[in-house]
Amino acid sequence: MNITVKHADHRWCVLDPSRNEAAAFAEGAVAFDFADNLAREQHAETGRSIGVRVEVEDAFVDVVRYG
Repeated sequence: MNITVKHADHRWCVLDPSRNEAAAFAEGAVAFDFADNLAREQHAETGRSIGVRVEVEDAFVDVVRYG
């Protein structure tokens, strides 16, 4: 599973498949830190493999993976 940090319309959003709504941020670094913390917490709670992906337009990078 991946938590996605996505840039669109001059905003950054964190999309977590386990939650129903996205979290919006003005700065990419803050959005990434939020997503990274979510991934660490979810991995610690469930033991499942989880990563953070950053998407800008049509490009993406899988930045970190826990588990």
